[in-house]
Order: sequence, then C-alpha cells, then structure tokens
Amino acid sequence: MKKFFIAAFAAVCALGASAQTFWNSDAADKKVTFGIRAGLDVANARADYGDFKSRTSFLAGVSADFNLVQSFSINSGLFYAGKGAKDISADFIELPVYASYRMNFAEASQLQVNFGPYFDFGVAGDAFKKEVDCDRFQMGLGLGAGYTFRKFYLGVQYQWGLTEVVKDSKTHWDCFNVSIGYNF
Repeated sequence: MKKFFIAAFAAVCALGASAQTFWNSDAADKKVTFGIRAGLDVANARADYGDFKSRTSFLAGVSADFNLVQSFSINSGLFYAGKGAKDISADFIELPVYASYRMNFAEASQLQVNFGPYFDFGVAGDAFKKEVDCDRFQMGLGLGAGYTFRKFYLGVQYQWGLTEVVKDSKTHWDCFNVSIGYNF
C-alpha cells in the first residue's frame, strides 16, 4: 500500500513538473471554497506486537479550502471517519489542517497535493467502551492528492496515526481513503 502511494505521489509530482507554471502567486479567485465529501476508509492498527485485519468503513463531511494564492491553500473541514481495525471499531469526528499545493491544468481542471496534521475525537465504537478504554483524542499526519474537474472532486489520502491508541501500547491507527465530492 505504501509503495503504491509513493508511486502515485511521484506521478503527481512528474505531472506538475511538466505543467506550464509550477507556482502561481496571483491572488486566488475565491478566498474560501466549501464542498461536501464522501468516501471509503480502509483502516488498520499498527503495532509492534501483531497484525490486525483492516476495517472498511466510510468517510463523510464538509470541506473548506482557505485559498491564500492560486497555488496554495489551507485544506480543512469536518468529517465523520471510521477507523480502528476489524475487531475494534472507532468512529471519529476529524479536523484536518493540510497545506495544499494547487496546480491548474486548464480553467476547469486542478490537481492538488495535501500534507499536514489531522486531529480526531472519538465519538462512537467498541474502542471507547470501558473494558477497552482507548484514548478519544488522536492525531497524526496525512498525505493525499486530489483532482478537481469543474466542481467535482476525486481524492486519495493516507493517514499515519502519531498518538497511541491506548497509553504505552505502541499501537497507532492508520487509514487509507478514497473520496468523491462537490465544491460550491
């Protein structure tokens, strides 16, 4: 999975290198762009002591891009995201705060690469019952790419959990997702 994501990131960078302008510091057309997103999450627990089976869940929410210049924005939003592993569910309200490089290929076509921290707060799932008692606050780093054509969006992302699921457990939640959306 990681090799695929690295290859996809390299392909995105290669496409960017062949475009007419690598960086456009002109003022953004819109200061804020709102959108809706829905997708599929494939989550897993990463631990030193064993393997876990993946949990397939969903992701849904609203996005907000704070456009600083044509080629750069802060990508954020509020999402309901399913994480955990097959034997232990954990659903979160998620707030990503990603730096987003943007490249316009045509007036109606844009590629973006996103990187930055995300913050999760656990709201449902087996992980938060008293007998398991996982930490409700989680954070990590996300790396992703998205493509917008007109107002339609298609994106992929991988998230590496940085906080331990349970204190001193050396277990972290990671997640790969694919999403579609619409920008207003």
